[in-house]
Order: sequence, then C-alpha cells, then structure tokens
Amino acid sequence: MRLLRTAWPRELADAVSAAAREATGSKEDILAAVQLTNGRWAAGTRTAVYLPSDSTDADHRVGWEQIERANWDSEASVLHIYETTDFGTPLRATELKVEDPGRFGQLLRERVDASIIVQRHVPLAGKRGVRIVGRRNPAVTDTPVTWNFVLDKGLEPDQPGVVDAAEAALRQVRDEFGI
Repeated sequence: MRLLRTAWPRELADAVSAAAREATGSKEDILAAVQLTNGRWAAGTRTAVYLPSDSTDADHRVGWEQIERANWDSEASVLHIYETTDFGTPLRATELKVEDPGRFGQLLRERVDASIIVQRHVPLAGKRGVRIVGRRNPAVTDTPVTWNFVLDKGLEPDQPGVVDAAEAALRQVRDEFGI
C-alpha cells in the first residue's frame, strides 16, 4: 500500500519524532494519522503506532508486532486497538473515537497483517485449541520473533494440562518453522 504524504500538525510531527528518538534513537516520519473527536491524534509510522495516553499528554508508542488486532465499530465511530500481553493477562485495549479511520485504518490493518510471520491453530481438545502467532516488526526484520498464544473459548489456563499442551504446541510450531 502506498500512502500519500499529508501535512500533519507540527505538534503531532514533533511529538512522534521525539517519542521515536527516545524509543529507537532515530527519527520516524508519519505515514498516516487520524484526529480523534476530542482533538487529540493517533499516528502511524513504518515501525510503530502512536496512541494518545489517557493518563498523560505523552503518546504511547506500540510496535506493530505488539498489536494483537484492531477493529472498527462504524455504528459507535470507535476504532478498537488491542495490544498483545503476557499469557493469562487481559489484552490492553485502546478505544479511539473518530469520525472515520480513513488512511490511518488502512495503515493499521496493513502493518499489523505484515507483522505476522507465522499463525497456526493447534487443536487441544476436539476442535478447541490454541492459536500460535509469531510476529516481527515489518520494518525491522533483524529483530527476534515474538510469540504468543491465545486459547479458544471454552479453554481456560487453570484447566489441568491446558497450559502444558499450549506450550508444547508453541514448541512444535517454532521447531516446524525453525524460528
């Protein structure tokens, strides 16, 4: 996907550049951004998405490989973004109230999809199982793959043998792909 460059508010460009320099030591250019109904902004670069923080004025930087999924609720005009977390902890959810996600939504979908290098469903109990996902930032391919797994509904980590079976499935997928 090729996105057209647009003039972003100077404050947004400066905030993203400062956050990028702090996190990576280099400058990042905004590829797409969307203004929230409260006047704040969310922006995406080649390597990360910058989300407004509820508790501070600082933007929250999230690498594309750390986004589990995103979805758009057109009726409520809310873009939901879910970050990956450690197994057994709830996903971190960010809700962005926007009129239309536009190019930012397109960039979000493209970069999250591009971060997934391996995705496999492994049955553990009948058809229910675990989804194993290996991700890498699509703009930084020399970094290690991050792995996570998500249990299907009806399987809980406190059920006997479920975590052991999920971890065995993860080892199997990693071995299969040599990652």
